[in-house]
Amino acid sequence: MSFAIKVFLSSIELSAMIVLSLTMFRFQYYYYLHKIYGTAFIMSLITFYFRDIVELGTFAVISALSAEIILIMIIYRIPFFYSLLVSVTGFIAGVIIESAVMLSGIKLGLFDPVQIQQSVAVLGSIQLITAFIISLIIYPLQRRKIGFLFKTKYLASRTALKGYNFILSAFLVLSIVLAQLELISFYNHSMNIVSSTFIAFIFLIGIYVAYIHNKKIIRETYERPVRDELDRSLSNEHSKSNPK
Repeated sequence: MSFAIKVFLSSIELSAMIVLSLTMFRFQYYYYLHKIYGTAFIMSLITFYFRDIVELGTFAVISALSAEIILIMIIYRIPFFYSLLVSVTGFIAGVIIESAVMLSGIKLGLFDPVQIQQSVAVLGSIQLITAFIISLIIYPLQRRKIGFLFKTKYLASRTALKGYNFILSAFLVLSIVLAQLELISFYNHSMNIVSSTFIAFIFLIGIYVAYIHNKKIIRETYERPVRDELDRSLSNEHSKSNPK
């Protein structure tokens, strides 16, 4: 019974994480909510299968994240690297928020690391609070249409390790490794604010790099065609006013 409760509560938190990642990349999700929850449920099932049944908790993050990447790729029909970018970004953002909730509760004496691992009520409360905070973040992003706008052709698998994408790939791999280390520290009851802050710092650097590149893409997509069209119009006007 406790396994089913854990899976259900975790699926709510993971659903919020997936919606956050889709919102950050300006994907439509209203018509895919059932598929998003299905993805979150599968991720949750995989996570607690490794944690509670086969007791290989260190494989939980990689396995659940792999499932999300594949399912998002199928649902939205996007390249693998694009799905990797979307999935990892939202997942790491969720990990940072959840870690902040855990550390805050521990510092305030509301619970301890042992209770987080052993008590379904404590873990469930943390997951629901995390989902609520993520929802508060999603609302202004969605309302103000804040997010990244990437072209699929720039994120195809064949260009994943070229130029800017190589740098972005490095940040993604580093983020996954740090999330894995955070999970290991959680199992060893050694979570601390330094490691969580470092993950947040790396995440913000990755977001900044993506933001700079995103501005370049938007400029090339929208501003350059308008400028070229204006130049052609001025050239035509000049030709008409100065016929040979």
